[in-house]
Amino acid sequence: DADPQWFKRLAHIREGLAQTPRLPSTLKAQLRDYQKEGFQWLARLAHLGFGACLADDMGLGKTLQALAAILHRAPQGPTLVVAPTSVCANWLNEARRFAPTLKLIPFGGTDRETQVADLGPFDVLVASYGLLHQESALLTSVEWQTVVLDEAQAIKNAATKRSQAAMHLKAGFKVVTTGTPIENHLSEFWTLFNFINP
Repeated sequence: DADPQWFKRLAHIREGLAQTPRLPSTLKAQLRDYQKEGFQWLARLAHLGFGACLADDMGLGKTLQALAAILHRAPQGPTLVVAPTSVCANWLNEARRFAPTLKLIPFGGTDRETQVADLGPFDVLVASYGLLHQESALLTSVEWQTVVLDEAQAIKNAATKRSQAAMHLKAGFKVVTTGTPIENHLSEFWTLFNFINP
């Protein structure tokens, strides 16, 4: 015996988990089996309205799996990728190589407002954590289709302005990628999950 809404939610979850999302045809990469599973898992969670924490070890293709999920959702609106400054160039290079149909926009320069105002489907704005904090008002004014925080342990301390700026981002699907979801204590893990599933 339970509330009808509970049964409706369970049915929705079962339907979402039963889906087998297809890799986007424009993805220019041969994914390993575990990477395909990772993409399908991300796509299922997005369908269900949940966020995702992709915490594979370094070198297992988190960026590629995230790019496949971004491509899957790109027709519906713009994407924001936030990464450490040292990793932003890697995101741009990998996206150009594996997802050439995406329009990549390195966030910066003097006309950031225009960069954001002109965003549409298939656009991916790649920003540093520094700019996430500096341009918080601008970046939180957008309804993103997908937001990916790479090296997401960067927001582990909930008291920082960087972390607070991240928490105000609005997106249909939020993903954190990190090889170290817990560095010192459990509250860091809580902060990452508060971002993806408030």
